[in-house]
Amino acid sequence: MKRLVPLLILGVIVVAGVIALLSAVFRAPEVQTVVVRKGPARETVYATGFVEARERRVLRAPRAAVVERIFSRADGTGPLRDGDEVRVGMPLVLLRDSARQARQAAAEAELKRVSAQLAPDSPWRKANEARVTEARQTSEDDRAREQRYAAQLDKGGLSQDQYDAARTRAQVSEDRLRSLSEDYRQLVANLEAQLTTAASTLEQVRAQEQDDTIRAPLDGVLLRLPLKEGELASAGAELAMVGDVRELIIEAEVNEDDIGRVRVGQAALVRLAGSVATRVRAKVYEILPDANRVTKGFTIRLRFEGAQFMARPGAAFAGETLLQEGGPLYSGLTAELGVVVAEVASVLVFPRAALTANNSVFVVDEDAGTVTETKVELGLMDFSECEARGGLREGQRVVVGDIRNLSDKARIKLKKE
Repeated sequence: MKRLVPLLILGVIVVAGVIALLSAVFRAPEVQTVVVRKGPARETVYATGFVEARERRVLRAPRAAVVERIFSRADGTGPLRDGDEVRVGMPLVLLRDSARQARQAAAEAELKRVSAQLAPDSPWRKANEARVTEARQTSEDDRAREQRYAAQLDKGGLSQDQYDAARTRAQVSEDRLRSLSEDYRQLVANLEAQLTTAASTLEQVRAQEQDDTIRAPLDGVLLRLPLKEGELASAGAELAMVGDVRELIIEAEVNEDDIGRVRVGQAALVRLAGSVATRVRAKVYEILPDANRVTKGFTIRLRFEGAQFMARPGAAFAGETLLQEGGPLYSGLTAELGVVVAEVASVLVFPRAALTANNSVFVVDEDAGTVTETKVELGLMDFSECEARGGLREGQRVVVGDIRNLSDKARIKLKKE
């Protein structure tokens, strides 16, 4: 008897577990449903993108350098930061390029050295001019002697050898004068070339110094300032982004297979990150002519319909954009959109969330508490609704949501609305 009691307890536990398992397996799941109705249907081309300022500029480092300084805000209350209002020409970031500073010092030293040599009263110029003057005087003296010897030779008072020696000496003196004069002229020309090169180098370095002060290219808002003082910016690294947020647009990418159906002026329904339940209206205003070779997509630009910019008190370019559908709009938001390429006014429609991979839906039989999987002849579709051209009737109720766990004739329980 004592051995029977544990067996009975074990049996009760097993039976209870089986009952619980069967209950879980065969319990009717609660489902959410929607009524098939008449309404507008659309066919859309899918695209993804971001909300951007229509006018914006990305400022990049012209060369590798250290961020030496973030300039102060216009009111002097501290260094610039994201969201601050800026005006065109306003300094934003100062770079420090130690190599450039060394090049500038070298160019300045070279310019100073060469300028000093070329100065009219420089020791170098005086020494060279003195040698040329001395050679000219020697040449003149030797030529005058040669002429005197020629006169004496005619009168018979001088031998031919003495005259020839004087003439040779005069010729050598003239050759030396020409050589010294040409050397001096060439030295001056070389120094003048060096002066031009040094001045050009210094001008280039000073221009680079100007480049090291990164300035706002337009009136607007500082959208992004990714680096801090003391950080190294590699050549081409982003230093700042400035944009005019008074007009925010969408830049989206359409697959090359679909771009032929997109036209300027077409409407689009947009889902923005953070408010996917709200569909925002926009319109295509530009299609860029060239594709991205990597993604094989074309960029399109869209304007929001009815969006309104509200400037901050005391500001002209900083503020907030409010959507016609309600809620704020921010630069950088992710956007999913469907460009409407076809539309009909009044047809049978149902949520796309009710559609299975087999192009069927689960129609609810409320009396029987079951669902019937029904094939649907589809028409126009966007990312939220489908047109039913066959297979459904107005007023039928279909399951939306977790339809992967359903099957034909499965028992269900309707969620309370």
